[in-house]
Amino acid sequence: MGDANFDCDQNSYPYYMDFEQRANALVDEHIKHGDFLGVAAGYYHEGCGSYIAGAGFSSKHKQLPTNSNTLMRAASITKPMTAIAIMQLYENGIIDLDVPIQRYLKSYPVKAQGDITIRHLLKHTSGIPHYASKWEALSFSDYPTLNAATAIFNHKELEFTPGTQYLYSSYGYTILGAIIEEVTQMSYEEYMRKHVWEMAGMSDTGLEKSRYRYNNKSKLYLKIGTTYIKSPKTDLSNIYSAGGVQTTVGDLLKFGEAILQGKLVDHKTLKMMVNATDGLAPAIGDDPYGLGWAVYDHPKLGKIIQHGGSQPGASSFFAIFLDHSIVTTVLSNSFGSRQSAHSLSYQLAKLTLSPEEMQ
Repeated sequence: MGDANFDCDQNSYPYYMDFEQRANALVDEHIKHGDFLGVAAGYYHEGCGSYIAGAGFSSKHKQLPTNSNTLMRAASITKPMTAIAIMQLYENGIIDLDVPIQRYLKSYPVKAQGDITIRHLLKHTSGIPHYASKWEALSFSDYPTLNAATAIFNHKELEFTPGTQYLYSSYGYTILGAIIEEVTQMSYEEYMRKHVWEMAGMSDTGLEKSRYRYNNKSKLYLKIGTTYIKSPKTDLSNIYSAGGVQTTVGDLLKFGEAILQGKLVDHKTLKMMVNATDGLAPAIGDDPYGLGWAVYDHPKLGKIIQHGGSQPGASSFFAIFLDHSIVTTVLSNSFGSRQSAHSLSYQLAKLTLSPEEMQ
């Protein structure tokens, strides 16, 4: 089930004793309770090493087991990846976060309610609507570019004056991907592969393309009560930069490690990204949102930056516990398991903390 690769001083980190056994028991318990059909979970500590596990089935019909290398949809964990790319362009002086987006995406219409900035898009305060319905989230059309995908919503009026309210919007992150393509003259995938995924050592990460077949890719399911049914295979090209990435838990741990070590953006930029003091997302029901991250100041676990995801065939969660240099992530192959993914991610982090830290 699990594979732990720890190399740390047991005197300094005594709570790593039997970690693999305890972590495996946690994952197994979630499978027994029917929380997931198939799940892959990962843990990383900057001073010690990593743990990766897979359990359940990647194919219900064929009874194929999920393993640590199973490829799954990352869903909205894609958003902080896109935010990292945007902040790289900011660091390099290529974009300004606070000018109208038409400077970079001339085709996007000016809105009567006011100018939209990149900062608004990153923080979900642009007023751009999210999906109009659950049916709109099920796309089966293939879009050649992210700019072309904005045609789905660019004619719609904003929900409010930009910068005055919070409204989570995947379409806002579609625009961010289109901006990346325009200013770099590279496809979103090309830019991400060269400047984010390869920089972090994420060799199994890429965009899910509906016309391709992938080895070791999980099937997609919907969780209805305790039953798992096959999900329609949606096309993600309308939201590639918001939720179109497929990956493994091992690669997501590498993403977290690269952030902690300042390989993708410097620590000053990361500090900007996790500053949610001016965030408009409510503290109850939706954590304050920084630039691409939900930001949580936990009374026991300290500052956490995190992102969950949910779409047909996927429920996911990713967290960096900044004060402890810990990364946890959970990928599952079913819509409807997001809360369980969040719970398992936090349970893994707590396994290595002392009783004093958890008091």
